[in-house]
Amino acid sequence: MSIQSTLPTSRRGYLSKEELSQFANINVTDSVEADDVISQAEEMIDAWVGFQDKFMEYEVQGRAYAGALGSITLQLDQQGTYDVDFFKWCEIEIIGGENVGERRRVTGSTKEGVLTVDEDWSTAPDTTSFYRIYQLGKFPRICDVVAYSQIQPTTYYKSIPEAVKRSVAAQVAYIIEMGDPFFSGDGSEKLSERIGDYSYTNRPGAQGSVRLVAPKARLLLRGIKSRVGRIV
Repeated sequence: MSIQSTLPTSRRGYLSKEELSQFANINVTDSVEADDVISQAEEMIDAWVGFQDKFMEYEVQGRAYAGALGSITLQLDQQGTYDVDFFKWCEIEIIGGENVGERRRVTGSTKEGVLTVDEDWSTAPDTTSFYRIYQLGKFPRICDVVAYSQIQPTTYYKSIPEAVKRSVAAQVAYIIEMGDPFFSGDGSEKLSERIGDYSYTNRPGAQGSVRLVAPKARLLLRGIKSRVGRIV
């Protein structure tokens, strides 16, 4: 099956609405609501998979540089340090000065430290704008990123594993199927469950976390391993 997709607009950017429609046969009629549910599903999947060697484990902090500040750009004070698209898909948050409290997703970055974001700033940042840049989700991992150095400057290419995309789609379907009351309870009613040929019984005290993740999503994620080799 050929997969048609655009860039995701959900919180972690794992799954696009087009992919949701194809992977889970869910027709999107409200784009904002769809992104909200996808974002919830992404958060649950991140919590389920546990520790991962994500691409950007640390934060980059600094004060905006005067060279390329605009309605949808910001220039870092570290120029020439990071290669092209190193910060793509990361979050940038202004924690001091002009635009304090605003947060955007980085859609591209240059060797010169110019970042483009997904939505206009309320006003153009200035040299008082102190920023932090970080990776919100656990994906992409180090192994999901290619640093292509055959041409200069080196350019970073990032991807989300299809197993993660499909597990998020399965989780969205599970959220819709089970409804809000299922996710707001204490989990005591989910000591065991049978879905077709699949069934499980949770060990005492475990049902609270296990029950929130769709059985299909758990199966799809079995190939994702943590640093210590635990298969989730």
